[in-house]
Amino acid sequence: MDKVVLSEISLTYGEVKTPKGFEIDRKSIKNDIVSSYVEENRVSNNNKDFSYNDYKLNFSQKIGWLLDYIRDHFVEKYKQSLINKNIFGNVYSPSEVSLCRNNVDPVDLRNSADYTLIYIVDCEKESCELVIEYDDNRRKGRTWHVPVKNNHFYLFPSTQKYFFTANKSKKLNVILTVTYEYI
Repeated sequence: MDKVVLSEISLTYGEVKTPKGFEIDRKSIKNDIVSSYVEENRVSNNNKDFSYNDYKLNFSQKIGWLLDYIRDHFVEKYKQSLINKNIFGNVYSPSEVSLCRNNVDPVDLRNSADYTLIYIVDCEKESCELVIEYDDNRRKGRTWHVPVKNNHFYLFPSTQKYFFTANKSKKLNVILTVTYEYI
């Protein structure tokens, strides 16, 4: 008897562990995201668009180090290269729930992202969960729940829908999202 895997939904996750002196500057990344949020520098100004609650970020060295870390470890472990497509931030106020969404354009799949990276910049401990929806053949509507932790990342196919549960803290939750194409 032989078996071939025709399709799989992979989720790569973990803590960003950098050498001493090369830590990710989460405070600066948070400041950039919150500044964009306060200035209402949105990816889309159409309030019917999923990206209405996404805030633009300029590429910077501090974000570059994080992206280099993810890319280098992904290439080493999975032998695939990742190319950045979009970078944006999200800010969730106390009691706020994110929209359930994915990061593909259904009418332009060819130019859509292959992977979505969620990086937790600054969230209070146990304040919310990342929920990823998936189908397991005929068992539809399955979900994977993970409590978010600062300096942790979650990388999954951009076709997967995901959302953040309500922010149970009294502080803002700040999250960085990067979409990738792989080669």
